[in-house]
Amino acid sequence: PDGLDAFLKEFDDRLGLDRLAVAHANDSKGALGSHLDRHEHIGKGEIGASGWRTILGHPDLQELPFIIETPRTEADSDETNLATLKRLAAESAAAR
Repeated sequence: PDGLDAFLKEFDDRLGLDRLAVAHANDSKGALGSHLDRHEHIGKGEIGASGWRTILGHPDLQELPFIIETPRTEADSDETNLATLKRLAAESAAAR
């Protein structure tokens, strides 16, 4: 949560949160700072389910649309990742 708050504050200071129109949603195979842009299914990578609950529950991101950018390893991968995002968002909302 602290890292997300710091990132969004810096984004707001530099560009303005009002200019943030969309984000892509994927988990990461590589650790933070690894410079490895390898996508993973939501909740299965370094961000993990807890990280996604934090992201989806952040008040500054509530109205932001997300585009799924995850691997398609199965025919229903997009549907599975979308369902995971919806579940994590609901869990985040219930915890507030």
